[in-house]
Amino acid sequence: MNQQELDEVAEKLDIKYSVLDNLEDGKLTYTANIVFKNCSSVTLDHEKKWAIYFCHIRMIEPPILPDEEAIIVASGIKFRHINGCLFTLEPIKTFKPLGKNETLEVMFKAQYYSVARSDLMPNWYITSENLKPRVLKCTSHDDLQYVQSFDEEGKWKRFSYKLDNGTLRLDKYNPWTPQERFIKNKIEDLKKPGKDVIPTPLEMDIDKVKDIDLSSGNWIVYAGKEVSKEAQILKGSVKIDVDVKEMNTNDNARCENVITLKLGQVFDGQNSEAYALTIKDNPPLVEIIGNQPCGVFYGVQTLLALIKDNRIPLGKIRDKPRYPYRGMQLDVSRNFHSKAQVLKLLDVMAMYKMNKFHFHLTDDEGWRLEIPGLEELTLVGGRRGHDLSERSCILPMLGSGPDFDTSGTGYYTVKEYQEILQYAVDRHIEVIPEIDMPGHSHAAIKAMRARYLKYKDEGDLEKAREYVLTDLEDNKHILSCQLYAENSMNPGLESTYRFIEKVVVEVQKIHEDVSPLKLFHFGGDEVPYESWLDSPACKRLIDTREVNKFSELMEYFIKKVAKIVAQHDLHLGAWQDGVIHDEVRLEPMKRESFPNKEVVAYAWQNVWESGLSGCAYKLANEGYKVVMAQGTHLYFDHPQEPDPEERGLYWAARYIDTRKTFSFMPDNIYANADFKLTGDPITKRDLDHNAKDHHQLKKEKNIIGMQGQLWSELVRLPDQMDSMIFPRLLPLAERAWHKAQWESEDKQDSRKRQETADWTLFANSLGYKELERLDNMGVAYHIPPPGARIVNGKLEMNVAYPGLKMEYSIDNGVTWSLYNNPVDVKANADMLLRTKSANGKRNSRHVVLMMATIKKENSKK
Repeated sequence: MNQQELDEVAEKLDIKYSVLDNLEDGKLTYTANIVFKNCSSVTLDHEKKWAIYFCHIRMIEPPILPDEEAIIVASGIKFRHINGCLFTLEPIKTFKPLGKNETLEVMFKAQYYSVARSDLMPNWYITSENLKPRVLKCTSHDDLQYVQSFDEEGKWKRFSYKLDNGTLRLDKYNPWTPQERFIKNKIEDLKKPGKDVIPTPLEMDIDKVKDIDLSSGNWIVYAGKEVSKEAQILKGSVKIDVDVKEMNTNDNARCENVITLKLGQVFDGQNSEAYALTIKDNPPLVEIIGNQPCGVFYGVQTLLALIKDNRIPLGKIRDKPRYPYRGMQLDVSRNFHSKAQVLKLLDVMAMYKMNKFHFHLTDDEGWRLEIPGLEELTLVGGRRGHDLSERSCILPMLGSGPDFDTSGTGYYTVKEYQEILQYAVDRHIEVIPEIDMPGHSHAAIKAMRARYLKYKDEGDLEKAREYVLTDLEDNKHILSCQLYAENSMNPGLESTYRFIEKVVVEVQKIHEDVSPLKLFHFGGDEVPYESWLDSPACKRLIDTREVNKFSELMEYFIKKVAKIVAQHDLHLGAWQDGVIHDEVRLEPMKRESFPNKEVVAYAWQNVWESGLSGCAYKLANEGYKVVMAQGTHLYFDHPQEPDPEERGLYWAARYIDTRKTFSFMPDNIYANADFKLTGDPITKRDLDHNAKDHHQLKKEKNIIGMQGQLWSELVRLPDQMDSMIFPRLLPLAERAWHKAQWESEDKQDSRKRQETADWTLFANSLGYKELERLDNMGVAYHIPPPGARIVNGKLEMNVAYPGLKMEYSIDNGVTWSLYNNPVDVKANADMLLRTKSANGKRNSRHVVLMMATIKKENSKK
């Protein structure tokens, strides 16, 4: 095959990928097929030595792969596992040539199940010997239209199998029909925002009638030097011209049309973030006082939230946060996201009084921060492309394709990162960098291997070995849970700790002049310990008695890392499995074994039937500072409905919508237990079954806050990032800042009634106010599709956030009509339905109201 032929095949080869059945083999495997249609003039045969590379998050043909080639005799092809999610499909000698307009079906099995279009990846590409790889055009679009519909139960349900006791474990989730969504959406439409400010202030007395007009007269902001930045942010955020002057100028005699920002002790002198806001008329005056500049900043955000049409109501607010840690985590390793996207996220976080930005900068799929002196980390580890040796870049994981022009490639220079730091500092947000180790380190390992080879070729073996992270002679490939070999730094190598020391020193230097580093997060999660079993370096540790046994290697590594971090006077952060290695006994490392002043554990593994949901309280009781980051409610990489067309993973819960995040009670973790992974309700008996997991919280002050997470395996584009985070970030901010009264209610029925009343206020605020604010900031938040039903021949529609406009179509989307009131409908015409964004410029995915289904339901009634 020559390059011209390869290019034509890439342009014209058609692929259809279908999940056929998830249920036949219990939970072990699912059946899928790939149908190829050759629309090119090039006959594909074995002699042309072509191969197609593609990413697949489930292992193909287990248990044959990954150890051997999986040969599909019927179609004459074989699958190979390269690493991570990267596989190849290529012909063998028995492959029947595929001519023009001929088709080939390849049937295979893959591990576990697949129930969503977004499980598949774009940018499959074809190669042939020394030719330049080309992306298959039919897979190049991020709409993933090559993936066929999940239109049957066996395709959208995950599993069906019997437990040892004979009980059937069946996935109960189905995609919501418009009728089911109508019931879920059913709350009162208040025709206005339900809350004046989100997050809800501690004390608020707002006049519902009297207000002052900011557009009448000239306004001046008087601010002391300590809050001059807050004054400039206020000036840049209002739609009127205001002057900003220092508090000590001679103009202080002026006593009307003045906004005063100043420091001073307010009602809680111990809380640096507390503030008081007063709005008066006659003469018009606004005063914001904060214990510290951050308190003044939050007072400014509340003032901005109160402004409507340049008018603000009279009133008084006294406010302080529930938790000192109110965070959002963003993974930029799996897919890189631009500085502009990060700054936009920081803007919205600041608007809703969030103050911690957990920056997940490294993982198997990419290293995203320039480290002076270790240029290979970004030159190799920050790029993904078609280099199977991984000497010039790492493998093209997660559908990034063979070239360097996708979200697989990218990093922040020191200058760019410092600009992000400064932007965060100005908004009172602390940036917490995470360098994930010892697992999730494939990018770093391969970058340092490339460095080793470079200096080895130059004859400088000492420099070559300086920062190697794995045994050079260890060839055993143990896979991580994301199918990665060579993903874990070796705890037996001194070069591993030289590398960590170098990175800690350089990251601290980068922060020093902008935002001094306080907390270094080392990850510590999902380590495939078996990868160290045959390591000569690890065996030497045990032989020399530095480590008593293999199971203590992780603790040895962590203590060494903690010591390095402590020597630089830094706090240490880790995911919960970074300090709890034994998931049977659930015993964390002794807190006193860490030399760090604070060790912050992020609790995430709380699938209710796993027996791990109480780890957060156990860690707090053991003296760790704990951030609540529970997967079942706070993982924003999960879909917002149990629908195959919704983007997201689903290991912790089949879906996490905005209300689920809103309902999370961090002070009462077990009260959040709602459904098993099957969709069956959790019972008291289920919880009692894991009684060892139940720990009463004895040290409440060690729960320091909450954090949302966006892992980006499936998030490649800016709008996708926005739609996964927003609007779920708003209820996260609400719960982290404000403890609702219903959270303290012991009786479940009463608590649910109070929570529903509070959600009604919150949801109306989203639809009538907050989403428009996000529109104005360019945030492409998720728009939920509408619910609908037919009553007495009339269409009724509703939406999760009252106030958003809805539309319907009776001609399959050719024309759309705005829904205002119940509409007469024809008995046989299916209808398309969609929701509009607050500014009317975007739409939800459309859903179908099937009249045949309604007729069937009515006949049953």
